[in-house]
Amino acid sequence: MLKQNFLLLTLLFTVSLGAQKAFPTPDLATVDRQPVALADYVGNGKPTVIAIWATWCQPCHMELDHMKSYLSKWESEYGAQVLAISVDKRQMVSRIKPLVSRKGWKYNILVDTDGKLQAKLGFRSIPQMYVLDGKGEIVESFTGYQSGREAQVERIIKRLVK
Repeated sequence: MLKQNFLLLTLLFTVSLGAQKAFPTPDLATVDRQPVALADYVGNGKPTVIAIWATWCQPCHMELDHMKSYLSKWESEYGAQVLAISVDKRQMVSRIKPLVSRKGWKYNILVDTDGKLQAKLGFRSIPQMYVLDGKGEIVESFTGYQSGREAQVERIIKRLVK
């Protein structure tokens, strides 16, 4: 009985590792409130890192601050792209540009004021990070910020481009 349970658990774990989920691509907006298709950024053959954040979220700031030193390497060496998608409400969108400028963040910034991604992905807290393969499928997701995660994300990106 124990051996059968172990085999069943092993099979379930293996199946769950192989089952990747396509990242949803609702229409979002730029910080200038222009409509933008998230589908234009996802599944274009490049690994993609998506950091979901808000102006009022200090752990989000820490994550984006620490990740910014990796940005040019990820783009130039691995061909990866990085999106920072704000979940700020409409009345807070005007705070995004000044914050991004002050922090020196060079990310592609998109805005999801209507909570479309949260509704489709089901996350409950931020920061939330997703690493996607070139097909736009989620290969890893992280909830909350943890120091040193950038190195872990880089290892995933490296694996995706091999």
